[in-house]
Amino acid sequence: MKTNVIQLEVHDDVISIKDKMAWQSCQRMILVWPKHGKILHNELEMVLLNREAKSLGAELALVTHHPVVREWALDSKMPLFASISAAEKGAWKIDAQGRLANKMPKGVDAIRSIRAKLPHVASIKPANPLINGLAVLLSLMAVIALLVFLLPQAEVIYTPATTQQAVEIRIKASEVFSGINPSGNIPAKAVFIEVSGEKAKPSTGKVSIPTTKAVGEVVFTNLTSADVTLSPGSLFIAGDQNLVSFSLTEAVVVPARVNDSVTGKVEALIAGVEGNLAADSTWVLPGGMDGMVSVSNPDEFSGGGGVETPSPNEEDYALIERLLLADLMNQGLASFKAEQAEGVELIEPSLILDKILLSEQVNIIGEPADEAVMRLNVRLKLFTYQQSDIMAIADLALTANQTDGYVSVNDSLSLNRVGDFRVDDFGQATWTLNASRTLVPEWNVEQTAAELSGMKVAEAGSYISGLFAQSSPVVIKMWLAKWPWMPFLSTNIDFVSGAVQ
Repeated sequence: MKTNVIQLEVHDDVISIKDKMAWQSCQRMILVWPKHGKILHNELEMVLLNREAKSLGAELALVTHHPVVREWALDSKMPLFASISAAEKGAWKIDAQGRLANKMPKGVDAIRSIRAKLPHVASIKPANPLINGLAVLLSLMAVIALLVFLLPQAEVIYTPATTQQAVEIRIKASEVFSGINPSGNIPAKAVFIEVSGEKAKPSTGKVSIPTTKAVGEVVFTNLTSADVTLSPGSLFIAGDQNLVSFSLTEAVVVPARVNDSVTGKVEALIAGVEGNLAADSTWVLPGGMDGMVSVSNPDEFSGGGGVETPSPNEEDYALIERLLLADLMNQGLASFKAEQAEGVELIEPSLILDKILLSEQVNIIGEPADEAVMRLNVRLKLFTYQQSDIMAIADLALTANQTDGYVSVNDSLSLNRVGDFRVDDFGQATWTLNASRTLVPEWNVEQTAAELSGMKVAEAGSYISGLFAQSSPVVIKMWLAKWPWMPFLSTNIDFVSGAVQ
């Protein structure tokens, strides 16, 4: 006969168990109960499971050791087994009295039957009242003795005489050092930052803005035997160093006779003092005209002029650049300080200009402008070091020079820089550091506590005072003000140093 074993889980309930029974429909089903957990809530749910099996045309048996579930199964006349193998091999028949052939004893009845079979032991005769009282008294004394041994607490406040230890260390920080060295070398790290700014100052240069053109008379001399006609607007060039262009203002006819002359008026093409020629300047006639006539100006020209106005010059921008760089250096140092990480120290004198990223002269030199304006964007470089490196070197130096029989009162050190940083051309910084700490006499706390255990309080104070020099008398605070003995447990004695930290 086909038998399916259904292993139940702690999270199963009536609905999920029914689903598993429906999925594995067969003639015989064995429900194996989990070792822990309560799946069903009452006996009715067991009855519902049995009915579900019958509706599927199957017999249902149960394998479990749970006492309550066994009770429900037996009351529901459901076959019950102790193991899967027993269920597969055993009979699922019900005897004539309506009981299962392999029925287990019910939980409550089984306990009662076992208790009934136990041998009867007579009650013990009541003890003597005197003995009982003595036992209680001894127990009470034991408790009191235990409390006296465990409860007492003592706080010993001592103030050892202290001494100051100080050493002077020469520190050198550089990028080339990879770690600290007892001689005082520590690694330095370069950090960078970009800053930008703009600065202006009044222009000190001067430039002339042309407003009027120079005019003058020239003498044209005929170099040929024919008339030479010069039309208005004819161009001429004159000047000894700076050439200036002039145009003829009216037509001129030079007579045909050789060396005959005639005067004409000319005007500079461009306004400005450059057109004010000196007398007898050099003239150039374009287009082959110099073979026909010659030109001269017996008198100087005048009338060319302009208005003088401020203009930036190189000195203005050189000064602005120096001032703006100084401002940017201060701005960069402030930014470095604002972004300074905890435990990192700045070597301020190592601040340098690493690179000019942008330099712009807003107003051009030689052009009219009341102000010289410059914009700069630069990258600054600064060296830093770790405070922990300085502390480590100071601790090494102090420990190497520590007086025998003394220890530091705590792990703190006092560090003071002597003088300023010195930074060379390679960015290596050196400075002098003064390191100091407070020392107290060295003594064994655990051993002293063991020696003081159970000692009279008055003797304990004298004992501690004899261990090392005290700057103030020893004070012992007991759990009870008049308690005469120190605690018998050394762990109940607490030492508190009154030395200045």
